[in-house]
Amino acid sequence: MRYLILSDIHANAIALEAVLEDAKSRSWQSVMFLGDAVGYYTDPEAVVACLIGLKPEIAIMGNHDQILLDIHQGNEEALKRSKSIVTKLLSHHHQQLSQPSLDFLASLKMRDNGIYWQAIHGGLKEPWEYLDNLQAVQKNIPLLETNLCFFGHTHIPIIYAQTTSSKGDLWRSIPFTQDYMVYSIPPKAKLFVNPGSVGQPRDHIPKASYAIFDEGTRKIEFFRVEFDIPKAQERVQMLQYPEVLALRLAQGR
Repeated sequence: MRYLILSDIHANAIALEAVLEDAKSRSWQSVMFLGDAVGYYTDPEAVVACLIGLKPEIAIMGNHDQILLDIHQGNEEALKRSKSIVTKLLSHHHQQLSQPSLDFLASLKMRDNGIYWQAIHGGLKEPWEYLDNLQAVQKNIPLLETNLCFFGHTHIPIIYAQTTSSKGDLWRSIPFTQDYMVYSIPPKAKLFVNPGSVGQPRDHIPKASYAIFDEGTRKIEFFRVEFDIPKAQERVQMLQYPEVLALRLAQGR
C-alpha cells in the first residue's frame, strides 16, 4: 500500500488544492490524515468536504478539530484551556461547517494502528504533546507498538530515527527541507515521522508539505509544494482574520 500522508491543513484550501494537484503525478492508493483539518485559515468547509471526498483510510483527530467539537458540544471546561484566538477562529469555523463535515470531524480517531505503523497527531504519552526534539521523542518511544509512528502537530517535516549498534542506541533527527527527498527505512530502525504541514509551514520554508509512504519498499518520500500565498493572504484580509496569519504564510513560520 502507498499512503498519501496529509497533516495540519488548517482550513487552507488553497494549499490543499496545490498539494493534491502535485500528488496527481505520484502513485498512491490510500490517504492517511494526521489531524487539524480546521483552525487558522478561511475555508473550513471546503477543506473538510475535500477530505470526505478523499475517503481517508486513516483519519486522526487534531487538537483544533477537538476544540471545534468542544464548541459544538458546549464543553466549556475544555474551552477554558484553549487559547483565545484559537477558540475565536474555531467558533467562526463551527458556524460554517455543514452537518456532514461535523460528522466527519466527530468520526476522527485519537490514534490508529496498522500492521507496520501507528498514527497519532501529537504524542503517544499525551495527545497534544509537541514532539519537536529528540528528548520528547525518546520519552515516547517506550509506547511504540510498531517500529514506525506517523505524527503531526509541529508543522515541521522531519524524521527521528533510532538504530542499534554494538555501541548501543544511535539517534538521528533528519529534517526535510528540499522540494523532494526520499528516506529508506533501515531494518529494525524505530522511527517517528512527521510529513509537515499542508496549510501552515513552520520551518521557515513557505511551501506546503506532504509525504507518501510505501509499505512494500519501506520508503518515505517528502514533497514541498508552492501554493498561491498572495491569494491565501488576500482571503485572510478580506474575511478579517488576524493579520498575523497572513504574514506568517510568507515567512513559513
